[in-house]
Amino acid sequence: MFGMKLPPSILAIVNRPWLVAGLLGLMTAVVFLPAVTYDFVNWDDDRYVYDNPLVLGGLSPTGVTGAFTDVVFCNWAPLTILSYQLDATLFGQQPWGFHLTNVLGHAVAVAVLYVALERMTGCPGRSAAATLLFAVHPLRVESVAWIAERKDVLSVLFLVLALLAYEWYCRRPGMGRYALVFLAMLASLLSKATAVTLPGLLLLVDVWPLGRLAVPGVGRPVRGDGAPSPYPSRPWKLVLAEKLPLLGLAIVFAVVTLRTQATAIQTEIDMPFWTARLPNAVCATTWYVAKTFWPSGLYPVYRHTGVDGRPLWLVLGCAAACAGLAGVAAVTARRLPAVTIGIVWFAVSLLPVLGLVAQQGFQAYADRFTYLPHLGLLIAIVWGGWVVADRLRFSPRVVASGVALAAIACAFRCEWLLPIWKNSDSLWSHVLALDSGSPVAHYNLGRSLEDRGQGDAAAAHYAQALAVDPAWLPARNNLAAILIERGAIAEARPHVERALRGERAPMTFLNLGMLLLAEGKPAEAAAAAREAIAIDAADAGAYFVYGRSLASQGLTDQAIAAYAQAVRLDPDHLQARNNLANLLARLRRFDEAIPLYRSILDRDPNADVARRNLAAAVQEQAREAVLEKGPSP
Repeated sequence: MFGMKLPPSILAIVNRPWLVAGLLGLMTAVVFLPAVTYDFVNWDDDRYVYDNPLVLGGLSPTGVTGAFTDVVFCNWAPLTILSYQLDATLFGQQPWGFHLTNVLGHAVAVAVLYVALERMTGCPGRSAAATLLFAVHPLRVESVAWIAERKDVLSVLFLVLALLAYEWYCRRPGMGRYALVFLAMLASLLSKATAVTLPGLLLLVDVWPLGRLAVPGVGRPVRGDGAPSPYPSRPWKLVLAEKLPLLGLAIVFAVVTLRTQATAIQTEIDMPFWTARLPNAVCATTWYVAKTFWPSGLYPVYRHTGVDGRPLWLVLGCAAACAGLAGVAAVTARRLPAVTIGIVWFAVSLLPVLGLVAQQGFQAYADRFTYLPHLGLLIAIVWGGWVVADRLRFSPRVVASGVALAAIACAFRCEWLLPIWKNSDSLWSHVLALDSGSPVAHYNLGRSLEDRGQGDAAAAHYAQALAVDPAWLPARNNLAAILIERGAIAEARPHVERALRGERAPMTFLNLGMLLLAEGKPAEAAAAAREAIAIDAADAGAYFVYGRSLASQGLTDQAIAAYAQAVRLDPDHLQARNNLANLLARLRRFDEAIPLYRSILDRDPNADVARRNLAAAVQEQAREAVLEKGPSP
């Protein structure tokens, strides 16, 4: 059954596993290298990187402390934040360095995965095929090309290092070798908590390919190199005891994750288990298997149907597909344990991302969620396909050609998908082409347009997002801000009032403050700004509105203090900088005002208002100097 022999020329290469690993890593890097030229996208990249002072400050004692003490966007991932800080230190704040680290991290993970598989199985050909398909599968694009998903790349990199360390430990158990497994798992969890399933996954590895455990109904592993297993059998109790420290670590991180993500987890009322989360989990599992074989129609935001659910026929069909997959695992257990263990790995490692325990966010499923589960599924596919090819008496050349064609097709599909992540416009335009009603896509495309000064187009997308989801508070706040800026106060007021009935957000009170200023109510506007500051004392916009409301009441010194705080919090808040300079100039403090005007022009050479204000201030300062000197004798 396993009798296919590789040609001597190929054997000369595969017998050098680190050489093959390097070649696989290099091919992976070449496929994903175009991502290095891409920009940031306005989907979590802002929170994690380009608007995150903790990252932009680079590596420093304060930064390292913050990486371990701060929860960023409901996630505690210290090693991920440290990696971003290292990028900022080495490459500056440009996106190419952050992209490069993602690409190299994935390539290194691929190389280590091959070595671990080859050492465990003694099957270099099958290990290379499974690793290559994992490396360049189109479902990898999201994790590699999206800077915010660095946590995926790092987590899997450390997890495959844990597999390699575990293989070394199992050959000759020892405390030092076990410590390496523990530390690699810890590093994986400190990057992303999905590695909580690793103790269970290592038990699967003990059954196949290591053969340390005998499970009734599951056949003994057959090594591809024909050599006896180098892993001594161990009693069940001892193997389970080995996993207890790892299990304790997993439990700690599971609790930490549930606490840090508590605000993002949907309630049982919003996402009931039986009518929303369980049906979605069944359909999601089937979707992941289907997209493994036919990765078309991929995009980043697949909307959860929630309590409205999916058609009963679809849920039943997906349940039948899942039962069929379980049946394949059961049928192949005795003769081909690789398929069984691969399928069970796929199912177990999916558990943290299926939303069964807690549904975080609004996605039904996601390409990035396959990063770890795909390791098992692709092993099952490759080992099962290898047996079928052997029974059909395909030559090694034909099998290798088939794998190469599949890998080439995947790589071409990756090259087609990668440009979607080029920038925010390309990303959200692609989503809307496949899901024209996506409120997330309309909102984020609106943000991108607004950042480029296209307020009318942005307002249209915000309105479309609200048409689908009237409770989308950020879209409502942004639309209200645009209307207020236009002077459309009557149109803006209903949006502000509706937003005030939702959750307390700084932007809501900023809009209220701006609305009240437009209506000539500066004292009430100041109260609204104080509410925003109470919610988020680091919001520069809140201090800007507060400064405007104080200045409108003639409280100049207090307004100066508020504007100065806004500038300290956000040095690029040019309106606050300009207003601060104006107040200082009005008080004849030209030595302070003029440098502020010049700093605005340094940041934005097209700031004509600041240029005119600067000219006026310089002229007034010169006139005062002349008056102080008095008339010429």
